[in-house]
Amino acid sequence: MFTLKNITVKVNGKILLNQINLKADTNRITGLIGKSGSGKSTLIRLALGLLNPSDGYTWSGTIDWKGNPLSKKQNPCLQPVFQDPHGSFSHLGKMKDLLLEPIRIKKGFFLTEETKKEEWIRIEGLCSRFELPLDLLNKTKQELSGGQLQRFAILRSLLTNPEYLLLDEPVTALDVLVQKKIAEELKQINQTDRLGMFFVSHDLGFLSYMCDEIYVLDGGEIVEVGKPKEILTHPKSRLLQSLVAARNHSFGGVVSSSESSN
Repeated sequence: MFTLKNITVKVNGKILLNQINLKADTNRITGLIGKSGSGKSTLIRLALGLLNPSDGYTWSGTIDWKGNPLSKKQNPCLQPVFQDPHGSFSHLGKMKDLLLEPIRIKKGFFLTEETKKEEWIRIEGLCSRFELPLDLLNKTKQELSGGQLQRFAILRSLLTNPEYLLLDEPVTALDVLVQKKIAEELKQINQTDRLGMFFVSHDLGFLSYMCDEIYVLDGGEIVEVGKPKEILTHPKSRLLQSLVAARNHSFGGVVSSSESSN
């Protein structure tokens, strides 16, 4: 289990998250929904060991992975995918070089030809899986679309052999067709590889399509949790009630691409 126990986060003395308790199955997909600025991304950064005390953050509680406490430093078993794929890659170098970064970090800067060959087999296989033509590997990030870059960002996270993915609004900045494609790819990875994932988003349609269980964050606290069908049919918290109402009545009933594909 990926478990958060009594997590409280303050920034410059102000409570941002208060007594968060959450359990996520390591092989399933769990979601956390909340309004923009509710502290969802802070929770991801905390789990990744990226909250910097010099920026005014303090926190208490524990984060456990499979029964063992995670350190307050970066945790390689958890790999992130962030909202902005442009920020995930250097502007220097082609994708084929940037995708070798995980293996260089693991084995050192200089790689043997045998190691490179093995890694290229993995990269080419993942490119095929993500429908990324191999000629894109010779391009820089400036030459790629946002959807292509986001798929490469997910691909690179998989090259680290993660035990769990933490995804922070991974499709929000993309058009609806690309959102749908990436959602389908991630769901397939979960089902075939049993790789667990934790999503934070404010997109109710996306999370209802992706997740086995959804937590609702409001006012810095978890106010509701349940399987998507259950909590969307009978929302209890004021926030979820408003989100369901907005989904049902906004834009003439149009829903997100991810939800419409469910």
